[in-house]
Amino acid sequence: MSVNSSFSVQRRPELSLLSKDQCYRIHMAALDVLERTGVRFLEPEALRLLAEAGADITDQTLVRIPSSLVEEALRSAPKRIVVYNRNGEPALFLEGHNVYFGTGSDLPNTIDPFSGKRRQSKKQDIGNAALLCDYLPNIDFVMSMGIASDVDSATADRHHFEQMVSNTKKPIIFTALDVDGLGDIYEMCIAVAGDAGSFRRAPFVIHYAEPTTPLRHTIEATQQLLFCAEKGIPLVYVSGPSMGASAPVTIAGAVVLSMAEFLSGLVVSQLKYKGAPVICGGGSSPMDMRTSTFSYAAPENWLDEVAIREMATFYGLPVFGEGGVSDAKLFDQQAALEVAITLMLVGLAGTNLIHDVGYLESGLTASYEAIVLANEVIGEIKRFLRGVEVTEETLAVDVINRVGPGGNFLSDKHTLKLFKEEVWYPEYLDRHNYDGWLKSGGKPLGERLNARVQWILEHHQPEPLEPSIRQTIREIVNRSTSKGQVKMRGPTPR
Repeated sequence: MSVNSSFSVQRRPELSLLSKDQCYRIHMAALDVLERTGVRFLEPEALRLLAEAGADITDQTLVRIPSSLVEEALRSAPKRIVVYNRNGEPALFLEGHNVYFGTGSDLPNTIDPFSGKRRQSKKQDIGNAALLCDYLPNIDFVMSMGIASDVDSATADRHHFEQMVSNTKKPIIFTALDVDGLGDIYEMCIAVAGDAGSFRRAPFVIHYAEPTTPLRHTIEATQQLLFCAEKGIPLVYVSGPSMGASAPVTIAGAVVLSMAEFLSGLVVSQLKYKGAPVICGGGSSPMDMRTSTFSYAAPENWLDEVAIREMATFYGLPVFGEGGVSDAKLFDQQAALEVAITLMLVGLAGTNLIHDVGYLESGLTASYEAIVLANEVIGEIKRFLRGVEVTEETLAVDVINRVGPGGNFLSDKHTLKLFKEEVWYPEYLDRHNYDGWLKSGGKPLGERLNARVQWILEHHQPEPLEPSIRQTIREIVNRSTSKGQVKMRGPTPR
């Protein structure tokens, strides 16, 4: 007797935390903070937009935002954002429970994959990280993964972007020091896309900017927010408070603060340009009172991440979070454990953009081996998130009847057809027996991952930019560097 084939049952594994009532209470608490306490905006245009919309401004910069402005902003903000790759092909569909993984930005230190030494990050490290991510199939987007210590700090953001866009065609999330840097990077994007209209229709970058917690929007961050709204650049505008230091020590209180900061930024973006693409998010790690460090891998951080994801779902907005991180100082057993756990948690939560893959030392050091391990773990997670498909073919009733009692399925055509897609096979995690492991070299995981990093950096050739585009980008970087040097020198005395 065969099973009817007119059905397919499949459900995505999910991690849930907050009820709808809890989300609503957090939202109302955030509205109360915005209406009663207020936030500070230091940028004049933002203050003008808010005043014209009916916000109450006192003390020149303290803005109390009525809930009606927040609700209007939530209605106009896009619920779905599509980000493309450098070639104009759709790559990230930021909606629902789609999950994408990438690295992080602005790390002062890098563990050199050839010497094994921790040192200050350099410009070439940004290019190497992008090249590594370009090769790895489960890394979906790229961030700088470093702060170049060997270039002018006033224009380092342009150098970072040049390295990323030259070494990968994958979507890029970038940071800028100020609106001048953002403008130069936007000019580079136009050079790659061809013109402003093509870029607006198929953006291949996302900008990342932050309010200053608690409840303060600097001139630099707000100018970037306004620029992105005007130009159609998708923007991650999220805060990173620390529980017990710059945020309440409770998870619920930290989420309220993050949502108040995000929502106030969202209001300004929508007042500037209705429909401007803004991505929700935030993340609050606890301050370890014993060491005064901010723990990236603490369980409270991940409860906060899941709660933020569910608040974004409550708002119907795409969401940005983190994963694949560790408080370990080296790529060791602690790092591997924490990278894997944090990736699984945010993957199950359904966070759309999961960044900071490869962060060690609580966000101070980059590890390429951690990125390659994360690529492997992400492949395993993606298989897990596919869930269990229930169809006539997967139920395999006819196959079981065919093999019968005492038989085996190894050589059956059903196994031969489906084993590669049904079973996930790792590249670096070892499944041999002990003798097989010895025969393959007998090396521990860390050594195998380091060897792979070195091979990728020495052999992978990313798809190159057109020479004319490369030249344009170089000219923009050189121009900004010259301007930066003039600013540093100051006016020439008469």
